[in-house]
Amino acid sequence: MRRAWAILSTTALLATPIALTSGSAFASQYGQLRGNTAHALLAHSPNKGPASTSAQITLFVGYNFRVPNHMPTLSNYIRDTQTPGNPYFHKFLSATQFASTYAPSSNRVSALLNYLAQYHITPVTANGHQVQYPLGINVSGSVGNVEKAFSVAINNYTFGGKSFIANDQNPSLPTAYTYDGVSYDLQALVSGVSGMTTYNALTTHVQQQQNVPSLNSQSGPTGYSPQQMANAYQVSPLYQQGITGANVNIGVATLAPFVPSDATYFWNYYNIPRTGSLSEVGVDGQSTTASGKGLGGSETSLDVERSGAMAPGANIVVYEAPNTNPGFIDLYDAVATQDKVQVMTTSWGEAEYFVPFSYAYLLNQAFMQGAAEGITMMAASGDYGAYDGYPTDRKLAVDTPASSPDILATGGTTLPMVSATPNANPITPGSTQTGIVPIPNGSISITGEQGWGWQYLLPYYANFGIRTESQWYRDIYPIGSTGGYSALWTSTAPYQASNLYNWWQTGTANPNARGVPDVAFNSDPFTGYAIYDTNSVYTTPSQGWTNGWGGTSFAAPQWAGIVALIDQSLKGPQGLIAPALYATSTGGGFYPVTNGNNWYYYAAPGWNAVTGLGTPNVSQLAKSLAQWNNNTNR
Repeated sequence: MRRAWAILSTTALLATPIALTSGSAFASQYGQLRGNTAHALLAHSPNKGPASTSAQITLFVGYNFRVPNHMPTLSNYIRDTQTPGNPYFHKFLSATQFASTYAPSSNRVSALLNYLAQYHITPVTANGHQVQYPLGINVSGSVGNVEKAFSVAINNYTFGGKSFIANDQNPSLPTAYTYDGVSYDLQALVSGVSGMTTYNALTTHVQQQQNVPSLNSQSGPTGYSPQQMANAYQVSPLYQQGITGANVNIGVATLAPFVPSDATYFWNYYNIPRTGSLSEVGVDGQSTTASGKGLGGSETSLDVERSGAMAPGANIVVYEAPNTNPGFIDLYDAVATQDKVQVMTTSWGEAEYFVPFSYAYLLNQAFMQGAAEGITMMAASGDYGAYDGYPTDRKLAVDTPASSPDILATGGTTLPMVSATPNANPITPGSTQTGIVPIPNGSISITGEQGWGWQYLLPYYANFGIRTESQWYRDIYPIGSTGGYSALWTSTAPYQASNLYNWWQTGTANPNARGVPDVAFNSDPFTGYAIYDTNSVYTTPSQGWTNGWGGTSFAAPQWAGIVALIDQSLKGPQGLIAPALYATSTGGGFYPVTNGNNWYYYAAPGWNAVTGLGTPNVSQLAKSLAQWNNNTNR
């Protein structure tokens, strides 16, 4: 069943609007906003009939970038900020400068809001202020009025045991809307609309060891300490130079509150000489008070704990937004618009399968704003190997927002220990040294650091008390470093053009699309970490340790700490650092990872779809980037 709201062509006419608000307004022609329907999701979701027309929904309506008269287009400007010798090299904008240069005029936005107001769709407020950003605004209205304003039908669906509503066709807006005597093309103004589809599969990118007893002993932590990671990846030489991330602000972008004192306890336990501050920001009026127990808070805890440990002098600003589709967009818009941080990390995401292109584009607009302002933004690539949509989608797939071309995607590796001795150090990354991965009832010997994928565990099912390999396969497949090629961003990111290693197994993926990940860090739970979180389902307020954790959620915040150190070392923010990383990738700043797989793609020399460019030799990477930054003749 569906209501009879016809899709309007660019020349179609619409009935007279409900009521005018102020000024003279008239719409005659309408055009479609393409890419705003979650077709793949709806193809597997039974239609249960029209949604209630009286139900209230919140939308994020995004705006396209303005093309300025005396500045490059935004994509060209970002490229110029990363081109040594260019007049705009590292000449980043303030948030105010960005808005005045690339955001649409207030008159165009007023025309859009006037049009929506005729259908009683009005701006959302939080703490007495409209929830708006240079590139979009949150508005609210009834389903019925949204259907009329955007010429869509919104229906009820079910998927995976969840009920949700969604539009099954692209929305439309006027291409010639007369407001106060001026004609405005509202379709050209709007970059996308999020919120008509209320389903979201946003989740954290943490994994725990499987079938291992006594993991949740709260007596103390097991796994790699911050100091062991700093020594393994050659961060310590920067500490010896007094580089701690001082005066650099790291933003942790999350969808769950946490207990700040947990992070302080973690740092004190490991004797981290923290000098940076810790603060919280509620996005869209979201409370920052921890309540309820779940993995979301543990995600926030680990992000804060590990980024703050890697860069002990950096200030940590935790941005917490509601777990909704508009809230996820607002999260990154808030980071970019408030312009408080120079580095941002996020470890939340979902498979590209679940989202329409416009949603990914709205996210990337925030990342582009951040890049223009000099913010290095990074995202965990995901933990489902080459099949990020599994088990719903069994095709090759990657995760959003890690697949965005204007964010740094961090994948995962398995970094073994030098021996089976408790608290043994990591082997030297990049070496061919044989290392030990501890497992129940024994250990596994592997050569060097390898791309993280649990396929290497298959022969050891008996160690875990599993009767057959096929049963074990079901338990561990396809856990690993998510990587591959984007189905949404189908053109290679410019900085990747000459670097992508197109492994012969491309399957149904497009090897010329955006490749994921860009870089990697130890993420395997069997060579993993502890989290201190007194608000977890696994812990108590007096005993907060929980063990056996990994996932690319640990890669992103530790890379954020590394970039904060580099910012201090190079005396300024780096912005979209990916072009510089690719350009200097052969300069010794990366340990190549040439073994391991993510259940489909294999690690190999150069860039690969498991570990990207590899794992960092941070001391050398800082030197390579300094040389790159100073090369004004390029």
